[in-house]
Amino acid sequence: MQHTSRPAALLLNVAHALDHLFLLVFATAVAAIASEFGFARWEDLMPYGVGAFIMFGLGSLPCGRLGDLWGRRPMMLVFFFGLGASALLTALATNAWQMAAALTLLGSFASIYHPVGIPMLLQHAANPGATIGVNGLAGNLGIAVAAVLTGLLVQAIG
Repeated sequence: MQHTSRPAALLLNVAHALDHLFLLVFATAVAAIASEFGFARWEDLMPYGVGAFIMFGLGSLPCGRLGDLWGRRPMMLVFFFGLGASALLTALATNAWQMAAALTLLGSFASIYHPVGIPMLLQHAANPGATIGVNGLAGNLGIAVAAVLTGLLVQAIG
């Protein structure tokens, strides 16, 4: 039976970690960002991040379909380049509405991973349970790294 190559599997697991890491950076850094944008309370800035999570969920339907029609590899390229570009746009935001738009775009690109990356990883897996277990670990490590990395960056450079 054919299987996913090790480099491709590694890249797909890294993608899962990045998917969750990028989505949670804002939630971790929101207090520092709120201060920069002139908000008295960090809670007042939180609603501006909702678009990312709405699109993360809603976008999975068309992304899964596009993965089936257009191909999973091209969609994963869109994932990597789109996630990176939208993260850069988010970093360049100078006000809450720009950040909201950039985060919504980021959520749109992040929505590609689960319906496209996981089937790509599993399509030739000899041990799908173990494969999905490692992939789940990678995604959860992305969540953990988001909190630690963002906290360190906020502390070090604001």
